[in-house]
Amino acid sequence: MKKILTIALFLPFVLVNAQQSLNINNITGSQSVFESVASGTGTPLRYEDIQGSPYQSPLFQKASVGEKYGNIEVRYNAYTDDMEFLNNGKTEVLPKQDDFSRIEVLSSKQAFVYFKNSTEPKGYLIEIAKGKNSVYKKEKTIFKDAAAAANTYQTGKPAMFVKQDPVYYIKTASGITSKVSSLKKITDLFPEKEKEYNAYIKSNNLKFNDADIVKLTAFINQ
Repeated sequence: MKKILTIALFLPFVLVNAQQSLNINNITGSQSVFESVASGTGTPLRYEDIQGSPYQSPLFQKASVGEKYGNIEVRYNAYTDDMEFLNNGKTEVLPKQDDFSRIEVLSSKQAFVYFKNSTEPKGYLIEIAKGKNSVYKKEKTIFKDAAAAANTYQTGKPAMFVKQDPVYYIKTASGITSKVSSLKKITDLFPEKEKEYNAYIKSNNLKFNDADIVKLTAFINQ
């Protein structure tokens, strides 16, 4: 039976993770590890004062974590690459270790998988196709600081979070994970049946998007 995460289990790991976030993002304040980001003015900006959102979804959603824990309320911070969770009403960071490396949102069945590689892919990726060949999507949000107007005829730009285009990776049956930027890049990984796969793409008018990548991967996995 899945268990609810407890403060006793997470506290030592959360403290370490929070400290790492503080160091990486130059954030100050008791709760600012989740709520603020350093700006060019030297004064931390609260998330609520920045246009856009660092979160894939600002709402916490119930999820299963690893193989042992269920009904955990989580949300993904695409700016810090942290999986946040509610622990007795307090927002904390999920430890980045093997026991918690797979998080599945219960309502959408969307799965986040943590890659701890020293090179890319690294961090939390969304699993969009699963099988002997699996496909993952990396979502990332960056922070752009406020910019003053260059002259009186222009207006300044506010600080904002900007969502980047997703980056896709395919992990083949051989265990090798490769970055792919088109459907052709996917079929290039299977030279023995490349012509067949390219014909399938053409006949079905597939595009490089989540839905069609899933269709192509399902065909490849047959």
